[in-house]
Amino acid sequence: MGTMPLTPADIREKKFHTVRLRPGYNEEDVDELLDRVEATLVALEGGPRTGPLITADEVRNARFRTTRLSPGYREDEVDDFLDIVVADLAGRGLGRTSGREQPPPLPPRAAGGPAGPGTASRTHGHQPGEPPRHTGTGMPGRPPRRFGMTPEDVRRQQFATTRLTTGYNEQEVDDFLDRAEYTLAMLQQGRPDQVSLTAAEVERVQFATTRARPGYDPAQVDRFLDVLAEELHQYEQS
Repeated sequence: MGTMPLTPADIREKKFHTVRLRPGYNEEDVDELLDRVEATLVALEGGPRTGPLITADEVRNARFRTTRLSPGYREDEVDDFLDIVVADLAGRGLGRTSGREQPPPLPPRAAGGPAGPGTASRTHGHQPGEPPRHTGTGMPGRPPRRFGMTPEDVRRQQFATTRLTTGYNEQEVDDFLDRAEYTLAMLQQGRPDQVSLTAAEVERVQFATTRARPGYDPAQVDRFLDVLAEELHQYEQS
């Protein structure tokens, strides 16, 4: 493609289409990352330096929350543009951080650790060596289609993982399903005052997405959440 280096204006004026009826990237998360890219290019051009220079690795490993019921940037457009940014930064010698600033290999943070710049605050990784709880063999992506979903149904739910396409952050999905399992247990015990999850929350939930590491298949997770929301609706209306 073109060989002209990117300018701060290229970043500042970049526009993405928004989507409403399918998953998109959280606009604030993307804008925050691009602000750092713009600041880095300004500094490289001799302007004021307002913080550490962003590296190609940081951009490549950036993860964004996904939107399901609110507008978000088209994921493919953002990914394509970030590929250009990565190549540009690498060409300027900013391929990766050095010394102690080099981020550790995946996962980038221990579960529950603070999010770094350009990542969503709700993005958490697995502890090293700890397999995700909701993966494995079996019949992935086939939630029970009956009223009376049990906590065990949630605990045993499995999703296929993606590597080359966008997936949902596994730790976030697992944590959410832990809340769903507890909620169903409380409902079945006749203790609705103890639930930690409502149907509305299930319908609104947004998960961070993974690009350069495995993640849960979004279509399978979304189908399961639809069934879970309907299940909770029936409890709430009874």
